[in-house]
Amino acid sequence: MKIVGELWRPKGQKSDELCKGCKVTVSSEIQPNRNTPVKAGSNSAEAASWPNPRRAWFGVVVLMACYATAFVDRQIITLLVEPIKQDLGINDTEFSLLSGLAFTLFYTVMGIPLAWVADRWSRQKLIMLGVAVWSAMTAACGMANNFFTLFLARIGVGIGEAGLSPAAYSMIADSFPPARRARAMGVYSIGAIAGVGLALIIGGAVVQWAVSSPPMTLPLVGTLKSWQLAFLIVSLPGPLLIFAMALVREPTRKDAAPEIDSPSQALLPFLRKQWAVLSLLTAGYSLLGVALAAYLVWTPAFLIRAHGWEIGQVGVVFGSILLICCSGGVLLGGWMTDHFTKAGHKDGILRVAMFGGALCYPFAVAVPFAENSAMAVLLLTLACSAFGLFQGLPAATFLSVTPNRLRARVLALYFLIGNLVAFTIGPTVAALISDHWLKDPTKIGVAVGILCAVAIPLGVAALAAARRPFTLLVGAAESVEN
Repeated sequence: MKIVGELWRPKGQKSDELCKGCKVTVSSEIQPNRNTPVKAGSNSAEAASWPNPRRAWFGVVVLMACYATAFVDRQIITLLVEPIKQDLGINDTEFSLLSGLAFTLFYTVMGIPLAWVADRWSRQKLIMLGVAVWSAMTAACGMANNFFTLFLARIGVGIGEAGLSPAAYSMIADSFPPARRARAMGVYSIGAIAGVGLALIIGGAVVQWAVSSPPMTLPLVGTLKSWQLAFLIVSLPGPLLIFAMALVREPTRKDAAPEIDSPSQALLPFLRKQWAVLSLLTAGYSLLGVALAAYLVWTPAFLIRAHGWEIGQVGVVFGSILLICCSGGVLLGGWMTDHFTKAGHKDGILRVAMFGGALCYPFAVAVPFAENSAMAVLLLTLACSAFGLFQGLPAATFLSVTPNRLRARVLALYFLIGNLVAFTIGPTVAALISDHWLKDPTKIGVAVGILCAVAIPLGVAALAAARRPFTLLVGAAESVEN
């Protein structure tokens, strides 16, 4: 292979067309992927090189199911805050370490080496292995009987889930052309919100049932408390997901984004070249994630403490809001992004993300100050719908400017920083405000509102600053693709 500018062409082919607006030579003789048959009469070899749409969407649905289950296993702990605190004798700050740091630290750190594996090995097999690990570790959470063992089990869940999203986003990017990619990634991202919603609904039902039922005793395990039983139940879908994932075909890797000026596509040269825009994007999405993570972790406790709700009621109401309204926001955000992209707005995805951040701001700040539970639910519904608008956009944003063989690792770097910032700063800072400033556990919602008042505007400002360099980089990528 011979590198010409930022586009490859087979050695010996002559270039006869100059791409306008870029210093890249394009050959009209380049053939489509030989491993993908071209339909007779097709006018577009490029369209024929993509997987069959039905097969591609089947893969997205299975990946979304994996993502949803991962979030169920990850987030069910947020509904169990009160029984876990009571049984283990811990405060809000210590609980935030279980829900945030224990999972997030190893989830993000292990994401880097596992993304390196995803760039070189079967992404399908990597995901299957990850499902097996996190399901086993979720079951281990159900057998923990103190803070330390539960902390270690949560670390195991994070390690198991670390390879999922980098590999999944890379597979989706190789399954859909750029103009349809944001919607597909939005559908996958629904798995996160659906998982949290299911965790709340299932967890709430399990806890309510367990509270009213006699203790359950299992061989070799002993007597299980309600929160332990909830962890064991949500670990059960793991084998079914592994089987479903075995039916998903590994898509052919495509070079839809520009190559870096290196014979071996090194990661560091790309990061040095684009560090400014990548840093702004990471800061923007991470700060918006701080607000979202704080709400995901502490809303159940807020409704229980401030409004006197039962766990089952919290699970049904908040879980339904996430499943319906936040998931709808994710779909709408993907549709809006694709609409802007087709209309020629290269910064369309950032426009949608900024709009979502600005829209959620007044509602996210106002929820804790609602006079009654009905008003709190209304404001929470509006806030979660707006949160959904940008929830599915970060991965598509980074993939649109990243070379194929670097995608999993660039996403892993974003997840490393983004998740550490969002799921450590969000829950923990809110807990610290509640424990040490407000000094009132019933005001955990107020602490979340204070945090959102600061984090959301900073996130929108960072994305606004990234618009111009992002637009130029997307333009360069499109010049190479065309």
